Amino acid sequence: MSKLKKFSKFLTSEDLLDITLEIKKKEIKKFALNYRALINNKWEQIYRVDNFHGFLHEQRFWRGKEPIPIEERLSNNIIIDKYVDFIVNNFYKFKHYFKESKKNETKRSRKKVKRD
Repeated sequence: MSKLKKFSKFLTSEDLLDITLEIKKKEIKKFALNYRALINNKWEQIYRVDNFHGFLHEQRFWRGKEPIPIEERLSNNIIIDKYVDFIVNNFYKFKHYFKESKKNETKRSRKKVKRD
């Protein structure tokens, strides 16, 4: 029987890393690392790495929701450590990309409305 553990780590007062671990026989079988940020009073998903869907992948929500496969031949413990560090070292950049993608999305929507 597996056990699900969930916890969150504040990176700043407006940036949060959610960690979900599925543990079976004292070993991490599945995991999800989800970086969220408070933008305009709403928590937005910005970046995610997980293996809950049968394969290791990341999602860069400033680009879309499609999973991007990751090729890693490491243990889940090492992968988790690697990607926690990756998120901690890059979350400001990810947040910037996300905000820019939303600005561009708004501009495209306005242009489309003007054409119609």
